[in-house]
Amino acid sequence: MPRITTTIEIGRPRQETFAYLTDPRNALEWSTELVDVTYNGDLTEGTTGSDTRKMGGKTLVMPWTVTSYERPERIVFEYGRPFPATAEFSFRPTDDGRTLVTCDTDLRPRGWWRLLAPLMVREARKADQIQFQKVKEILEARRRPVSSEERETA
Repeated sequence: MPRITTTIEIGRPRQETFAYLTDPRNALEWSTELVDVTYNGDLTEGTTGSDTRKMGGKTLVMPWTVTSYERPERIVFEYGRPFPATAEFSFRPTDDGRTLVTCDTDLRPRGWWRLLAPLMVREARKADQIQFQKVKEILEARRRPVSSEERETA
């Protein structure tokens, strides 16, 4: 089973990073393939939805279910056909208030898609690097909230 692991450190607190990455509406800002996303209510364990993705000239609908939701540490998505996969996002705080985000994706291609697995893994690794860099840029461009202590000394 092909596995893709992507890790990036983002200069924002864990709560903010988790909230941004687990809001499917935000994925349209940073995803390289996503055309649309639909889901049934707030994202929690058991939430279902689907991604519509443009992949190599084809538009594919990929249904998913959230199988684990542990705010703000971890979320796991289980994707069905046409590309069965499990994507686990973990969020670890660093000592300096940043967030280490790791995405582990296990692909389980079926049928003739198995022949394309090496190409799919290579392309997915490149896409993940681009996407996570975009998330980093978006979040780190946000203004840091000013604390009440800083306001008092200003």
